[in-house]
Amino acid sequence: MSGSSAPRLLTTPTALGILGLGVAVRVLLLLTAGPIDLQSDEANYVHLALGLERFGVLLDCYRYLWPPAYPAFLRACFALAPDGGLDLARGLQVLASPAIGAATMAIAARLFDRRVALLAGAGWAVHLPLAAFTHLLWSETLFLALWLPALALLLRAHEDREDEPVLELALFGALAGLAVHLKEAPLYLVPLLLVPLLIARWRRGGPLPALRTASLPLLTFLVVLTPWSLRNLEVYGTPTVASTLGENAYNGLNATHRNFDLIPVNTALQRAGRPILEVRAPFRDPLEGGRPVAEWPRAEELHHLPTRLAENRERGLAFAAAHPGWILRSRVQKWADLVAPVSFFTRHLTLGHYHGPLADLRPLLVVLAVLCSGGTLLLGLTGLALHLPRTPAAAVVVLNGLYLLATGSLVAMSRFRLPMVPLLLIGVAALVLRRGEEGPGRRALALVLALALAALWWIGAPTTLGLLEAAWSGLEGGDA
Repeated sequence: MSGSSAPRLLTTPTALGILGLGVAVRVLLLLTAGPIDLQSDEANYVHLALGLERFGVLLDCYRYLWPPAYPAFLRACFALAPDGGLDLARGLQVLASPAIGAATMAIAARLFDRRVALLAGAGWAVHLPLAAFTHLLWSETLFLALWLPALALLLRAHEDREDEPVLELALFGALAGLAVHLKEAPLYLVPLLLVPLLIARWRRGGPLPALRTASLPLLTFLVVLTPWSLRNLEVYGTPTVASTLGENAYNGLNATHRNFDLIPVNTALQRAGRPILEVRAPFRDPLEGGRPVAEWPRAEELHHLPTRLAENRERGLAFAAAHPGWILRSRVQKWADLVAPVSFFTRHLTLGHYHGPLADLRPLLVVLAVLCSGGTLLLGLTGLALHLPRTPAAAVVVLNGLYLLATGSLVAMSRFRLPMVPLLLIGVAALVLRRGEEGPGRRALALVLALALAALWWIGAPTTLGLLEAAWSGLEGGDA
């Protein structure tokens, strides 16, 4: 299927039925989940939204300068439904989720064909860990509803055509900028994703047309980010956009390892009088006699938020430079946490946040969630390694995955792999439907990736199995 026919695919009865199925699954989860206690960042987002509603200003949360869009979204929900703002927010996230499914199918159609696109869309519809985020108050659903269509537009701009893809590139930059207002993670990814387009246009028409083409999305991207930068310049004296890196460096480059998926589970285990899961691995440097090394403290003495975050970042880089062996070893553990076949859906089942029918089906749902997470990772990586075409558009997918793997090596949490999931679902569909295209090099790459994933699963097996054991029986009273 040609890229230009991808939009027509999304209006076919089959594609519309897949999107309807995805919405139905998410509505069912929303209705059966019942009230869910706020967890960690969810409570922070609500705090910021209430600050906007009551005082008209976006407060900071001391350790982070949070992106503004999700608190603003919650604030609007409170204004529209004073007695049910959080329920309205969850319902609107369900309504926004078809954008993720449609973009997944559009990307698959441009990379492969119609059959792969429809199967990938079906995978999106029934992927429980992905669907669960629609009824949680994290920004992931709205972020993906902007970021995935932006990627689809960028891939469309790679089509071989005579006219300049002005509209597609401008919309890519605008949607990517809005996505950064929800999650800071792709801030540095946007210019990186334009490199394949720049190279392709350079080869086709020379340097000046290539630079003109690549500069358009960067311009719209910067325009969208400008108001937030100017606000921070007014409030803090610096036009910062990157606002969480310092705290993430404290957690990710320090002398202890923290798996943030496990913290609320361990709280519940302690309350139940049960042994906690390993969440902190102390740093012992063999070059220093195997003695424990104290972690470097936060720069609590600095009360100016951007300055404190910058200082924490510098301390983290200094610690990494002083202990390169630990940094390399701990990255492996971070990646093991990132790709563990568990999810926030598993965690919430463990904590007893689901009641009624979902609680009664907990063992079955735990199994399905693990199969979704683990199967998507293993089969998706294999399918992309074997069948991803050798095109500049496919290079966008590779760069996106490598960047997310790099950012996911800083703070350990399964949530950070969520932007990879729709692309991995495309890989699963390609593995099922494509035949006879893989050469020995592709098969060797697929084998290496599968073995690396298996090795990471083995490294994380003790905590994964402990979490699944707790999820099978369920706990009560966990909070972040």
